[in-house]
Order: sequence, then C-alpha cells, then structure tokens
Amino acid sequence: MFLDPTRAARLLLIGLVAFGLPACDDSKEPATPEPPTAEPEPEPPVEPQGIIPSSKARVKFKGGQRYARDLAAALELPRDGLCTELGLYDCVDDVHLIALGGVEPYEIGIDEPLPVPPVSAAMAIDRVALSACTHRVDADFADPATAAIFGPLAGATDPATREGVAADLIARILRRDATPDEIAALSGFWEAAEAESDQPARAFGQLTCFAVATMLEALFY
Repeated sequence: MFLDPTRAARLLLIGLVAFGLPACDDSKEPATPEPPTAEPEPEPPVEPQGIIPSSKARVKFKGGQRYARDLAAALELPRDGLCTELGLYDCVDDVHLIALGGVEPYEIGIDEPLPVPPVSAAMAIDRVALSACTHRVDADFADPATAAIFGPLAGATDPATREGVAADLIARILRRDATPDEIAALSGFWEAAEAESDQPARAFGQLTCFAVATMLEALFY
C-alpha cells in the first residue's frame, strides 16, 4: 500500500516540526559569514610621572632604632652622637625607648612593643630630629670647607643655594628626588628665618632639615 505523495509530504513536515528540525528551504541562499573583527591594538605603556602611589596602602612605623640609624646615615653623623639627654643618656636607646616602639624586658618588664604609639612618641621624634639637625648645622658652619650639607649656606644665601640645600636634604633623608612644590615650600622658610633670627642662614638650615626629617615619609616604610 502506497501513501499519497501529498499526504506523505505533510506527515514529513509535521515530523520535522515535532522534533525541532528545520525544514529545507531551497529558496534561501547560505548565509555569508561575517569577517572576523580585528583586535584593537594595545595602548603604549604610560611612563610613570613623579611619585608613584603604593599599590598596597600599608605602611609601618620605623621605630626609634631604625629611624635613628637612617637619620644618622643621611646626615653623616655618628649614631651615638645623634641625640642625648643631659649629655649622658641616648634619646633612642634609653630615654624614649618605649615611646618609640622599643622593649625593655629586664628592668621594667616590657617585652612587647606598645600596641599603639603614645602621645609622647611624636615629641620624642621631634627631639631626635632637632638634635640631629642642630649637630649637622653646627659642624658644617664651624668648617664650611668640609661641610656635608650646609656649607653653601655659610657663603651664600641666594635662592639657588637655598633650593640646592632643600633638594639635597630630600635626596638624603627621603632617598628620592624632590618635587618643585617641595623645594618651593622648603625655600620659603628663609623669610621666617630672616625675620626671627640674627643668624638666618643657620636657622634656615635647622628648619629645612627638621621639616624633612619629621615628614611622614621619613618615619614610615
């Protein structure tokens, strides 16, 4: 028994639809494939400009020992002569040891650093920095020919000389190049030194040194 051709075609079409298969349509031409999209060219790398922010927002206080070593090296001073109280007791190793993150387990029973720096820590840092800067200025002005930093101020106080001293302090203490804004700010101390001191060159050296030595960048790493 043979099926009618028309009925056979209808049944085939119903089967294709039921099973989700597309029916052939000879009237449609095959789709032309789209050309591949060209990948964008990579952008050239951007050269870093100025100070590059840290990718990790985590810094640590140097502590008294590390800070004193770094400052003594930057100012070319002996570590044991950096700062003393009453001319006898080392500021970092003895007097301000605990305030600056040290420990003393044998005599006062502190075998772990304080969890939070006390208020006196900032004053202790100021004391160490001012003493160290004063020693460097005194030595340089006493013998400008062999001065490490402030010798130029003993012979000239023009803007170029002051800016050179400011840039040298940034390079020594912070170990990087100074920015124009930093040089301008440090050079601006000259007006205050000239107005308040009868030895403005010496006062300018102390002010600029102290300002750089107490910057957050000098205290943390």
